[in-house]
Amino acid sequence: MYSRAPTLRIPSDGQRWCFLFAIWLFSTVLWGLVTPVFAATPVGLWYAEGGAAQVEIRACGDALCGRIVWLRSPLDETGCELHDRSNDDASLRDRPLLGLEILQGLKPADAGGKVWTDGTIYDPTSGKTYTCNLRLEGDNQLHLRGYVGIPLLGRTTTWIRVGSENRQCRP
Repeated sequence: MYSRAPTLRIPSDGQRWCFLFAIWLFSTVLWGLVTPVFAATPVGLWYAEGGAAQVEIRACGDALCGRIVWLRSPLDETGCELHDRSNDDASLRDRPLLGLEILQGLKPADAGGKVWTDGTIYDPTSGKTYTCNLRLEGDNQLHLRGYVGIPLLGRTTTWIRVGSENRQCRP
């Protein structure tokens, strides 16, 4: 009739160590799965050319591409929307700069995702397309090198991740 009170079972040292090991193993595996999600990546919104434009870099298949999503001065001297007037191809000169894809085909060159190569970058100011590489420096800075032929014959520009600009400016 009376129910028996449950007894408290104290685990042995061996069982305690097995339990702690299982927790450690589970945490390590979970951390390994989650960490790449938070690792620095070039995907995101970047200030280009000293803040004159914002470029959204995104995954395009197994490569990266990027388009202009904001311009500091989106209008020309007549008050009209800026277009791709310097393009060598006359049929493309009426394209608006806003929304123009300027980065294409950047492929990861290392397992850490810090270096991307073999892409192209289009410079709307000159109307020229260059081969380019990019290197991620920390979480909020990337160095993009555009060149003709070999990387030695080119120019590197630094882009800053949108939203991180004030963290970079410490006295």
